[in-house]
Amino acid sequence: MPIKISAESLSAIKLGASDLSAAYVGDERAFPNDITVSYVAPTGQSLTYTTPATLIGSPGATYTQTFTITGSSLQELSTGSFACAGLPAGLNAAVTAGSGSGVGNTLTVTISGTYPNLSSLNTALTISGISITTYVQYTINYDSGTITPTDNCTGGSSTNTLSYSVSVANAISVTNGSGTQTGYVPSFPQSVTYSLSSDVVSLTLIPEVRFYTAGSTGCDICTLYADNQGANGTIQLSTTGNLTGGGTLYAGSTSRSWYLSLTAGGTSTISSNISTLYGQSNGLYFTSPAANTVRPANIGIGQNGYSPNLYGFFSQLCAKTFTASATNGVRLFFHNIQSNPPDNWASSQTIVYSGGNPYGSLWFDYNAAPSTGTFTVTVTCSSPVYATVTRTFNL
Repeated sequence: MPIKISAESLSAIKLGASDLSAAYVGDERAFPNDITVSYVAPTGQSLTYTTPATLIGSPGATYTQTFTITGSSLQELSTGSFACAGLPAGLNAAVTAGSGSGVGNTLTVTISGTYPNLSSLNTALTISGISITTYVQYTINYDSGTITPTDNCTGGSSTNTLSYSVSVANAISVTNGSGTQTGYVPSFPQSVTYSLSSDVVSLTLIPEVRFYTAGSTGCDICTLYADNQGANGTIQLSTTGNLTGGGTLYAGSTSRSWYLSLTAGGTSTISSNISTLYGQSNGLYFTSPAANTVRPANIGIGQNGYSPNLYGFFSQLCAKTFTASATNGVRLFFHNIQSNPPDNWASSQTIVYSGGNPYGSLWFDYNAAPSTGTFTVTVTCSSPVYATVTRTFNL
């Protein structure tokens, strides 16, 4: 039958057995079964959030929405035990991108699930559990590049060169330039490692050599001073930071660590005191016997290098660390330095020695070795200047 609608508003209409699926209210078309989910900006942990967009859909339909979280330029955010309170029924949230990716990073949170049965307008979300690490920026300037000595190695050919690098423990977002590094650390102090590297020179009897300076100690490749030593201003530091610890950086131990104890960021400078590199090599070699000799009673080790009594391995100006080892059950000891056998027989021996040239010879014991085969002897000076030599003998 006809329905007359005059000045009265239509509040409800039932047409047969079917509900009204859409109607115009003014100029807007309304869908009574649609659900609207809208938000205000999330809050929590003093971070910055974008506001999730408003979405409209049917109850039970798939729902996906995202928003982002950022901290300050010195903060790194990670998922931690992330939680999001205030979501309508049927929806959950999780961090889906950007976790732990450097200072000033942005986390992306995805809200997913299905539309609820009732609209949720101006939904207020509270975020918790995000892990926040606040970093401090540092800058370290250091000697860099490649240094090539002007003198030749023993034998008149092929010098080897030195180059440098620096690394800081627990640093993130590190940027390296020419002789400078900028990065961020979560706290102080941190270990700063300043490293030298050297190429290898192939010369007669010298399997590997490294250069050194003939300084006051007569054996150091690069003496570095920390601020608490203050020697001749060889390390310059800003008023806002310092390196503490000190030590001497030798060729054999190619890196040295300090603590970076800046309290509010700042700049530190590591300067090495390299002046003239004397450019001579220090190489170890077997003086006797020849390779493949059967069960030698002892062997002699010599040094190739310039002015060995003044600046070489056997100088008395500095302590040297030697290690000798033998394989296949053969034992040895440093004659005239270590106590007489049998107490000191071992497959590997390490000594720190400050005597002159030479230190003596290596003696061998074969009681625990097989009756046939070969064994290999390796002798290494690990500090202050690095060199190593290896030879194989018969049993």
